[in-house]
Amino acid sequence: MNSESIIEFLTSARGWVMVLIFFPGSIFIHELGHFLAAKWRGLQIDRFSIGFGPRLWGWTRNGVDYRISLLPLGGYVALPQLAGMQGIEGDSAVPSNKLKDISFSDKVIVAVAGPVFNVLFALVIGTFLWQVGIPAPERSQSKEIGYITPYILDEAGEKVASPAVQAGFQIGDIISSIDGRKIENFGSIVESVALSAGVDNDGKRVVNFSVIRDGQLKDLIVYPSLNEEYGMRYIGIGAGYDVIIGEISPDSPASKTDLQSGDLILAADGQRMRSIEAFITFISERGSKEFELQIKRGTETLTRKLTPTLVSYNKDGDQRPMIGIGFDSNTILVNKSPITQVGDAVNATIRTLSALVNPKSDVGIQHMSGAVGIARIIKNTAAQDLRYMLFIVLIININLAIFNLLPIPVLDGGHITFALITKIRNKPLSPNFIASLQGSFMFILLGLMIYVTFNDVSRWSKDASDEKKYEENKVELKFEDPKTDPTPAIEQPASD
Repeated sequence: MNSESIIEFLTSARGWVMVLIFFPGSIFIHELGHFLAAKWRGLQIDRFSIGFGPRLWGWTRNGVDYRISLLPLGGYVALPQLAGMQGIEGDSAVPSNKLKDISFSDKVIVAVAGPVFNVLFALVIGTFLWQVGIPAPERSQSKEIGYITPYILDEAGEKVASPAVQAGFQIGDIISSIDGRKIENFGSIVESVALSAGVDNDGKRVVNFSVIRDGQLKDLIVYPSLNEEYGMRYIGIGAGYDVIIGEISPDSPASKTDLQSGDLILAADGQRMRSIEAFITFISERGSKEFELQIKRGTETLTRKLTPTLVSYNKDGDQRPMIGIGFDSNTILVNKSPITQVGDAVNATIRTLSALVNPKSDVGIQHMSGAVGIARIIKNTAAQDLRYMLFIVLIININLAIFNLLPIPVLDGGHITFALITKIRNKPLSPNFIASLQGSFMFILLGLMIYVTFNDVSRWSKDASDEKKYEENKVELKFEDPKTDPTPAIEQPASD
């Protein structure tokens, strides 16, 4: 095994270790809240389980069965006095007629304690990240437009101008707000468009942008399209950021100049370059024609002339113009207060849930992620940077807290709702009615989990298959002397 393979193995192993720690760890924190609150309020506790279904491993202490169960879809603390969950969690060790009644405040405190612990855990993570900073690519924090997709394929497969082109966006526009909501970074731009639910009088999807252009605020109306792969709204723009030269390929046009790794690309033939995508598109449109590249090295601004050459980039023999450079970009540290981090996660979660139930949005259950999808996200981010992975765990805990507070039977919010109805009626609901309702909703949620898990596995399998095909079809780039190519390769893949 070579050093590259060893590093890849260790990186993957680190990702899986983080999954095993933080995914069940977030569930444990939630259930610990219920457990400690139940102990404080003197409730009967039968089980503390991570996972559902048959018991795999555990121990019993002071009458409580602490266990790891077969199905890693969540967890529970069996509290027979809280609600009729016996059909899901199993019968209580204490007969129901010997269980003491508990108050409304007991029920609410115990039910809400799980989400509260998730929020507290998120605040602890947020405090750590506030001190060390969350690493983020410059492009993710930008509000500037650095690339505009020139065209897309419509539903009929015809090439048409992209929504961004039709709306009149320009390179260098600074996005101020979307549908009246202030924008903080490019991630919030993509999110706001994807979660938008606006439609015009003709039923067409519409998003309202405010941009700053030449110091003036300008309103733009955009009619987004649906992403072919994910079925979510997009308009065809990319972030603006510094484009930095990375590795330079041997024998390439770039290697025959004095270009250096770390040089900042400013412009090409006088066109300002504020994204990798824009520069790659420029090279493709030039074909094998000479152009002038303006770079910045330290405090100096330099100009160099280069001529792209056609290079085969896969085993199928497909070619496109290249100058033989890799790309790099700046990484910055984001230091947000824990309150801000948690607040942002709360707002994003609420917007997502709102879009999910809004019939005018294009967000559906098929876009949700379950245990498999969450595990994949934790694994991938852990392989990149543990700090960013912790930020994802923070978001997951906020999602878990808010989802569990929804007034749905089986969830914590459902227990609170039952307790509130009982208090208003001044008499308890029928145990059989509660048990039937809990069982029905558990069946619905289980079906939803299976559906979401199937989608997660399908996406993961497809992505793994696509990556394998890409790797198998790759070839080592070989540069030859430039040849005249009068036909620009505009439609070639955007990579260099």
